[in-house]
Amino acid sequence: MNKQTSTLTVAGLATCVVLCSLISLIMLSLPKPKAQEAQPQTASAAPSAQPSEASEADAEPAENTEEETVDERTEFVNEWAPRIDAFNAGYPLDGYGQTFAEAAYDNGVDPRLSPAIARVESGSGNHCTYDHNAWGWGSYSWPDWESAINGHIQGMASGYGYTLSEAMAQSYAPEESDEWYGKVESCLEQI
Repeated sequence: MNKQTSTLTVAGLATCVVLCSLISLIMLSLPKPKAQEAQPQTASAAPSAQPSEASEADAEPAENTEEETVDERTEFVNEWAPRIDAFNAGYPLDGYGQTFAEAAYDNGVDPRLSPAIARVESGSGNHCTYDHNAWGWGSYSWPDWESAINGHIQGMASGYGYTLSEAMAQSYAPEESDEWYGKVESCLEQI
């Protein structure tokens, strides 16, 4: 390697180091994303946010903390758990409103969706063909209601969608999608 090539290589490395350092500084100064942005896709399912007057805290750059996420999750669960429990009162899924609401928040699913589907498919757990399978999912069983609720909501988020849609109805109940959609929609409105 000659002296000119060696000088160019050292200059190139120095430039690369400077650029990488600048990029790292820029990345560190960007706001960090919230750990959990999961919210239902429907306007009626999202907790209402009240605008507040500017305060000293507003003047400082807001850094998303775990505590803020916990507070949002708690507010969400506190709003939806009692409504789901009221809907499921007297059924086997009675008392699992908090489990439904927590799983819905954690997966970004409309909190009413899983309880509504359970009502349509099994009478909210009254008529399950397989253990704790209130949603008519093939021959699948769960060991308990909490596992079942979490499993169903995770499955909805990954395979069907975050809220009721015609596409979901066609995928979930292809033979009777229009009727199924109407029944689930009616249950959503009751919650």
